[in-house]
Amino acid sequence: MKIKDLNNLNYLTTPRFFLYIVLIALIFFSFLDIYLFELSRSFPGIIFNFFKKVIDPLSDILDPFNFIILFSIILFLNLNVKSILNNEKKLSTIMDKSNFNREKIEDLFIYISLVSKHFIFSLAFAGILCNILKYIFGVSRPKYFFLYGYERFNMFNFEHKISSFPSGHTQAAFTLALLFIIYFRKYSLIIMFVALLMGLSRIFMSMHFPSDLIVGAYLGSIVPILFYDKIFKERIEKIKKKHKFSLIELVKLMYWRTLI
Repeated sequence: MKIKDLNNLNYLTTPRFFLYIVLIALIFFSFLDIYLFELSRSFPGIIFNFFKKVIDPLSDILDPFNFIILFSIILFLNLNVKSILNNEKKLSTIMDKSNFNREKIEDLFIYISLVSKHFIFSLAFAGILCNILKYIFGVSRPKYFFLYGYERFNMFNFEHKISSFPSGHTQAAFTLALLFIIYFRKYSLIIMFVALLMGLSRIFMSMHFPSDLIVGAYLGSIVPILFYDKIFKERIEKIKKKHKFSLIELVKLMYWRTLI
C-alpha cells in the first residue's frame, strides 16, 4: 500500500479533521483513557517485553535530534556547492562519477538542501509546539496519576511528571513518518505501522494515556504536511518533474561531494 497523491494528506490539515480529533480526544480523555490503560495492564508479559526491548530502543535511534543533526551536516556540506560547480576539475569528477550533467547536479544539490530543511523545520517546530502544549495542559502521566495521587490536570507546569499530553514520542514518530511518506510513498503502510507501534509503546511503558497518543499523532502529522505544502512543494516538485533520480543516486552524489 502506498499514498499515490499527496493531496490526500491535506485532509489531515482541514478544520473538519481538527474538530474530529478534538472530539475524539475529549471522548478518550473523559471516558476511555483510564479504562484502556488499566486494560493494557492485563496483556501478556511478552507484549510488554516487545515494546520495552524492541520498540523503545528503536525510538531512541529514531530520535528527532539525530535527524536534525544529520540534515544539518548535509546542509553545511552543501554551503559551498557553487564553488565546487565552478571548479572545472571538481565538476568534471562529479559528472564522471554520477553520469549527470551540470544542470542536473546543481538541481539535485538544491533538492537535497530543500529536503534537509523540510526535515529540520518540521522536526524542530513540531517538537517545540508539542512541548508548549505539554506546559499548557499539564496532564499527569499514568504512573503519577495512579500511584502518587496526582490530579489529571495541573495546567501551566513544566514538571516532567505532569507533561503527558500530548505524547512527545508519538508526535516525533508521526512527524518522521509523514516526512518519509512524502518522499517514499511506496512504503507508506510499513512506515505508518512502525510509527503506530512507537506510539503504542508509550502506553505499555506506563508513560501515556491513549488521548495523549491521539493528539501527539495528529500534531506530528500535520506539521510536515503544512511545511511541505506552503514552503517546499513548489520547488521540490519542479525539480522532480525536470529530472528522474533515485535515493541511491542522491546518496552517491553526496558521497562524491564529501570526497572532493
